[in-house]
Amino acid sequence: MKHNTLHNAFILPHTLTGHAPDQAILVGFSGGADSLCLLHQLCVCRTLYGTRVYAAHVNHGIRGKEADRDEAFCRQTADALGVPLFVHHADVPAYASLHGLSIETAAREVRYAFFDACMKQHGIPQLAVAHTANDNLETVLFHLARGSGLSGVCGIPRTRDTAYGTLVRPMLGMSRADVLAYCEANGLSFVTDSTNVDTEYTRNRLRAAVIPELEAICPGVIEATTRLCDTLREDELCLSGMAEWFLEDMNQNNSLPLEPLCGSPYAVVSRALMQLYATVSGGETLSYVHVKQLLSLAHQGKPHARLSLPHGIAACIEGGRLHLCRTEELTATPDIPPYRLPLTEGRNDISPIHAQIIIERTQSQENIYKKEMNFSLDPATIVGELFVRQRQAGDEIRLRGHRRSLKKLISEAELPLALRPRLPVICDEAGIVAVPLVGVRDGAWAKKGTDALHVQIVL
Repeated sequence: MKHNTLHNAFILPHTLTGHAPDQAILVGFSGGADSLCLLHQLCVCRTLYGTRVYAAHVNHGIRGKEADRDEAFCRQTADALGVPLFVHHADVPAYASLHGLSIETAAREVRYAFFDACMKQHGIPQLAVAHTANDNLETVLFHLARGSGLSGVCGIPRTRDTAYGTLVRPMLGMSRADVLAYCEANGLSFVTDSTNVDTEYTRNRLRAAVIPELEAICPGVIEATTRLCDTLREDELCLSGMAEWFLEDMNQNNSLPLEPLCGSPYAVVSRALMQLYATVSGGETLSYVHVKQLLSLAHQGKPHARLSLPHGIAACIEGGRLHLCRTEELTATPDIPPYRLPLTEGRNDISPIHAQIIIERTQSQENIYKKEMNFSLDPATIVGELFVRQRQAGDEIRLRGHRRSLKKLISEAELPLALRPRLPVICDEAGIVAVPLVGVRDGAWAKKGTDALHVQIVL
């Protein structure tokens, strides 16, 4: 085997990860042409730069003797190349059944969990996998068929973070033809996975039926797709950066103001919403459909309107802003015990709602009687004791000549949901006298220049 050449489309891993050229790297090694080509070129890097190379192989427990053959081949090849090999045996069908996954998804989860474990145990900060330009085209076609957004059409990223380092794909610029030519030129034999021709798998159908037709129509389609993805990825980075700036300027406690949210370009606000959702949900992805629903909610701007999102996340309109939070936070109400406390002049501490009501006898300067935290009452209109209590079912107050439901008035006032249970209800023996931010009973407010009880609410 030759150890002194690199394909011109191979990208040195350390130029992508930022690590030193001699830093350790783990190779996902199946024994197929792609992973063998990758392992061999990394051994060239070992010769040129002192790169410490390790390999990891997973026997998925799917293909019986063929899988055992692949494992034996990987052991022999790694030994011939002088590369330490870590091997893991798994029962992927059982794992898939237990977790309700497809075999493909289960195999991927098991494989990358093993790679993470190897990186953690041996302190290896880089993981290299053998995705090629053909794999990238398959991914782009798959995402196009699903109606993916720009991030999906960008194809396979060259790098991504893992639990214990960085995953890198040095061969994304190499086509499968390049890989086979490299193997032939370097005398590399490899094994073939028989499931690669099983067209029950989506990628195999694309590989067998769709891509050959595209190559017949446009012989340079694989290379053209690679160039397209590189360009689109730069566009995606730009738009994502603008979304981050939008969030930095507008986000307050996981909420965004409606006016700029509805008036800014969709390409920016959609990404801002996805980033905000990922923050609130702990890294989950928001789909195109749910982004549209969120923006529709924002454009309608109806106070207290709500929207349920996946993974226990909810959205609501409050105070001219779109709020995202966990559903239990939105539905939770403060545990306020029933209370009835007398009100006297001076400061009254209302501990059940963590509030103060300050009453001062003075002359009324203004007619303040509606939707205020401060108001002046005519003491002559108070019947018996003045006291404060919590809201109760069926509460009514007389406003503008009619008895009005307190529940309906609070809703019409568009008060934040979290504030409503904490509103103190000021009463006398005849009923409700005043509720801050809602109103004062007909005839109870003091006229300008008359004796008054000035009431200040501090919530």
